[in-house]
Amino acid sequence: MNESKTNLHSSAEQPWQDFINNAVMFAGQTSQHVLQGVNPGGVYQAIWCRDASYILLDWYLCRNNQGALQQIHQIWDHQISPDREKLVYGRGSPEFKFSAKAGGTDVQKEFEGALPTTIYQVGFSEVYGKNPDIDSISLMIGTSSYILARVHTEKEVDSSTSTMASEHSSDYVTSLLSKVGMTNASDVTEFVVPRMLKAVEYLENRDIDNDGLLEQGPNEDWMDTALRSGKIVYSQGCWIYGLTHLAVLLSKLGRSADATRITRLADRAIDAVNQKLWSEEEGTYMDIQTIDNTGSNTADDKIYRLLTQDVTYYLVGATANTVNDSFKDLTHEQNDLQQHQERQYEKNETLEKIPEFRQRSISTLDAIKKRVWKDNWPLVTEGELRETGPWPLKPYQYHNHTFWPWTTGIEMLARSRFNQVEECNILLSKLSSKDKKTVGIHTFFEWLNPITDEGGGAYPFRTGISTVRLAIADMAQKIKAKHFV
Repeated sequence: MNESKTNLHSSAEQPWQDFINNAVMFAGQTSQHVLQGVNPGGVYQAIWCRDASYILLDWYLCRNNQGALQQIHQIWDHQISPDREKLVYGRGSPEFKFSAKAGGTDVQKEFEGALPTTIYQVGFSEVYGKNPDIDSISLMIGTSSYILARVHTEKEVDSSTSTMASEHSSDYVTSLLSKVGMTNASDVTEFVVPRMLKAVEYLENRDIDNDGLLEQGPNEDWMDTALRSGKIVYSQGCWIYGLTHLAVLLSKLGRSADATRITRLADRAIDAVNQKLWSEEEGTYMDIQTIDNTGSNTADDKIYRLLTQDVTYYLVGATANTVNDSFKDLTHEQNDLQQHQERQYEKNETLEKIPEFRQRSISTLDAIKKRVWKDNWPLVTEGELRETGPWPLKPYQYHNHTFWPWTTGIEMLARSRFNQVEECNILLSKLSSKDKKTVGIHTFFEWLNPITDEGGGAYPFRTGISTVRLAIADMAQKIKAKHFV
């Protein structure tokens, strides 16, 4: 009888053991790529605020605290304000015929508080669409807050004892920067927090109809050729993620009133997504688009719905409070959250355990597996896009019904919140090659054609590498803590 129980327990643990074996191999083979820069990698040399948010979080989990603090300071130093630096915008906007325009003082005032899409090394920045990206700003708020909330509770590293590595290495640069005071946690926090609050103020104004959801125009998110506009689930998830972690930071700084106000914004956004972006008929969260690019059935003459893989970011953002830190005990953070957050559920109950939210989340994940996966390849769109711009894309190219490692990392993270071990193993296998010695090779590509198994875009694409690393680190910690048992 005892032997039977042991066999059952071993059988239950085997899928996660397989996952751990692959994850350990993946982490070992990708660590050398992480600290080489916060630019996406490959041909992309500028800093993309959106991508930097994932890379910097990976830096922090690799304990490169000083490097992360320096880059956070640098990125927020490029926050848009009148006459701050040269700015161009509109290259991704069909309204501007996909042509970039110079952003003068009036435009800079309109965008004040936002972060640019791209920070170039030659002294100017770019907003890719007609308006700044909701996701770029929100994700950098979230990552900056996440890191700053934790470095204050850690023992400061004495920069005078840092190892001086090769003058071409990131360690060498970080050591030099620490000596001029750009990596002091308190100074960076004092510099960044007012700027993040200013960014929240800008984003609040993107809720044009005051329904709790932020609206965007075409190509104003990561999928910068898909022309999707309106109320996008992914963007709301990013907004909620940023607000949640900012509230934690403000709480740790003793700014209870600000923390409560920011938390209420997050609560309002969560309520709005559940009220307006949940489709009972489809059984999933879905965008409400104002441009027909779906090639599918429409809700009415002016509103269009398309299921995309990145709706999973809402599940990640809405459960941001409950995820375990990959390397540290954050019990003190959970206590702070209980004191300052006014959720519409009991303080000791996590959102993913609320029956209605849990049912909707699992239903959404099931819909994605059924409708967005193609022969177990998780694609970014449920079907082929009717139109793309500024580049006309063939099916299985770039954003048009292709496989993206970084969004697959987000889907893995979302599924881990709901104990979907088999699906996580399937997704990890798609990020790997058939050769076990080179597990993770698919992750190095920006995107892949699921029909030919050929990679496209930048290589190695650091954003995808870091996002998958973050997902597997989070899941490995949950397994270690026996949250899946």
